[in-house]
Amino acid sequence: MESAQRMMWILWFSLLIAMAGYTVLCFFANVRTIPNPMMLRAMSIVAAAEVVALFVLRRKMLVPAMALLSSHSEDAAALARWKTGHIVTWALSLSVALYGLVLRYLGFTFSQVAPFFIAGFILMLFYFPRRPVETR
Repeated sequence: MESAQRMMWILWFSLLIAMAGYTVLCFFANVRTIPNPMMLRAMSIVAAAEVVALFVLRRKMLVPAMALLSSHSEDAAALARWKTGHIVTWALSLSVALYGLVLRYLGFTFSQVAPFFIAGFILMLFYFPRRPVETR
């Protein structure tokens, strides 16, 4: 469990740094196109749907795995499900920020795409890799 926990922290931190890099990249965007307002609305709806999916998938995948790992910390199937639940959560969080990057390169201002980055960062910071609490 210790090595899995360490690996998850490394992965989480790497994705957080990548998200920060995407945010910085937006400041260097050389945008020359006129943005289509419909794209901002569409990406906002998709991002909101992904956040809902994140909550649902996290509840379905991670909560049962954490409950099982709290009593049987060496269960390989529960550990794999715990890892998968975290990775899916982080991938969906990162994709919300990526929508902001795409929109920035489609011509939107940084202030228009900042909510995507803020939402992604908040989700990543809120869902750091938690160790299951042992109930022995």
